[in-house]
Amino acid sequence: MDRIFRYVFFRVGRNRDVAEDLVSEIFMKAFHAFAKYDPEVSRSAWIYRIAHNHLANFYRDRKQDVDLEDVTLTAIGEDGHETMQRRESEMLIDKSLSQLDKDERRLVTMKYLEGYGYEDMAPLLGKSADTLKVATFRAMKKLKTICSGSSGN
Repeated sequence: MDRIFRYVFFRVGRNRDVAEDLVSEIFMKAFHAFAKYDPEVSRSAWIYRIAHNHLANFYRDRKQDVDLEDVTLTAIGEDGHETMQRRESEMLIDKSLSQLDKDERRLVTMKYLEGYGYEDMAPLLGKSADTLKVATFRAMKKLKTICSGSSGN
């Protein structure tokens, strides 16, 4: 459940409330669809596919209006300086990740933000764990180069 939460959390702009609601819906869908579960497919690949489809539906159905409460920079009692530093770091990470190609970004996100192991990623991505290790290493090397170039700006 933790991996699915992280997967959703980073795809809804780190909005914890939305992520929690969506994860609840995803697991309810999985529960209701369990009779259709194929044991030949890994459980993580099965629930990941449900989460992916649910997020696609969420974005398809979502209105583009912005709720001002979602963009408030600081919460009551929060240290504004720490919040701004955290937001700046998040923006640097997002900017740097956006400079990777789609497959590289997916590898880095799954491994380091969502916490997947290479063995779990393999059936989801249709590649061997060893291939994913090498590709992720290369993506991280590229990301470090991007970040070191951004930190000088």
